[in-house]
Amino acid sequence: MKSVLELGSKYVVPAIRREVVLKLIKKGFMGVEIAKILKISPSLITRYINGERGTQVDLRRYRDIVERIENLADKISSGEVDQYIIAKEIDRIAIYFMSRKYLCGIHKKLEPNIEPDKCSICLELFKTNKIQ
Repeated sequence: MKSVLELGSKYVVPAIRREVVLKLIKKGFMGVEIAKILKISPSLITRYINGERGTQVDLRRYRDIVERIENLADKISSGEVDQYIIAKEIDRIAIYFMSRKYLCGIHKKLEPNIEPDKCSICLELFKTNKIQ
């Protein structure tokens, strides 16, 4: 069975970054500027914008996740966060996503033999009271 941490880093974190990038583009930021802020390459920004990366998970289905991403984009655009806070907040959103069992559907598609109803790995590893 694949590790939930592996799935989170491969699917969830890129999807969150992509949404942050798209929100910042809507706010008028240029790709190169976003790359500097997020400490990622300009080519990765282009791949996020073109839908070539970070599209395996549709985060727009989860209103609570969208709100958290919007809040982060607002903080970034106002200049009130540094690279460490940005990284922490992206990870915090990813952990929150997994703690709500939102990853289960993706995990099931990748590994049809798992049974999400019997699995409590994410619930126990990422208790929401620790990540609010």
